Amino acid sequence: PSYMAIQFKYAAINEANIYDSVSNGKGKKTINKILMGTYVEIIQQDGDWYKVKTAGPDGWMHKDTLTDEMGLKVFFLDVGQGDGVLLEVGKLKILIDAGPNNNMYGYLTKWKYTYLLNSKEKIHIDFLIISHFDADHYKGTIKILSNPNFTFGTIIHPGILKFAEKTNPYNTGLGQTVKKDENVYLAQIFDNLLTVKSDIPFNRDITSFLNALQKAASEGRVSKVKRYEQGNTIISNKIEKKNFRIDVLGPFTEKVGNKKMLSYWEDESHTINGNSLVLKITFGDRTFLLGGDLNTDSQNFLMSKYGNNNPFEVDVAKSCHHGSSDFSEEFMKLINPYATVISSGDNESFSHPRADAIGCAGKYSKSKRPLVYSTE
Repeated sequence: PSYMAIQFKYAAINEANIYDSVSNGKGKKTINKILMGTYVEIIQQDGDWYKVKTAGPDGWMHKDTLTDEMGLKVFFLDVGQGDGVLLEVGKLKILIDAGPNNNMYGYLTKWKYTYLLNSKEKIHIDFLIISHFDADHYKGTIKILSNPNFTFGTIIHPGILKFAEKTNPYNTGLGQTVKKDENVYLAQIFDNLLTVKSDIPFNRDITSFLNALQKAASEGRVSKVKRYEQGNTIISNKIEKKNFRIDVLGPFTEKVGNKKMLSYWEDESHTINGNSLVLKITFGDRTFLLGGDLNTDSQNFLMSKYGNNNPFEVDVAKSCHHGSSDFSEEFMKLINPYATVISSGDNESFSHPRADAIGCAGKYSKSKRPLVYSTE
């Protein structure tokens, strides 16, 4: 047997077999299976077979089940009632929301990146993206931000924060609203959360988040914090000879007077949800849509803004708002994915996912056998 110069590879197929031994060019006794993209360390090569070290028992893999390219990995984590998504591509780690609790924190520190922590290395999150400031999307980031073992590149958010009280001159818990041409707009949008100041206190969870963020920045663990909106591109890189990019399809800001404002819909909840960051992720010819907690009002608004253009069609979509009934069938038709992922809790009071959301996720799909996944 010869020893290899290349020290590692990745599983090239879903559920790649690892065998106890090789006899007459065939693997004997499956002792482990690993998922596509799983990292393996090469210990030894014997013809078409590699002895590998990986998660679970070590053994032998055939060369056809291994590749030098990891591809794009997207993990939809069960965070209970909420959203939490981790992307790995090339050397990048991108976290989009982290749920309301410590599930994401535990996943990252007790399982996913224990190999870094055990080597006394930091876990670097290149982009931490908060789709909107509802607790079931961002509260789980507070513990992650507070842990000195995490460092961050850019922290991205859509700019709406929640106040502790409704006090004049603010007439909502999201800040002052302005009416123009029969439309209502939210006048208060925040950009750099490291320097944010307000006469009115923010609510308890926002205050905890801002304190954790500002402390992490003071320790040199946060590079920058930015508000993103429609038309922005978060990243555009060549990775493994494929284009990798994250484009922001919403929210749209409008100029009211000479100030940027966001649409105000119906009430605070519809407004903060409807102005979620809408992200389109592209890797080569594969696409994903993450639409935060969009609702019928905001989906109709986005469709009117894009007119005859349809940037929403993708291969995989995360169901907006945990599979709520508050959605537009027309918008679902535009997304037209092969697979839909619904992130929701088991015992929450909203009864998500709703039966009509699951049904429409299957109905408005380009697949003959539509796939609907649930984190529950």
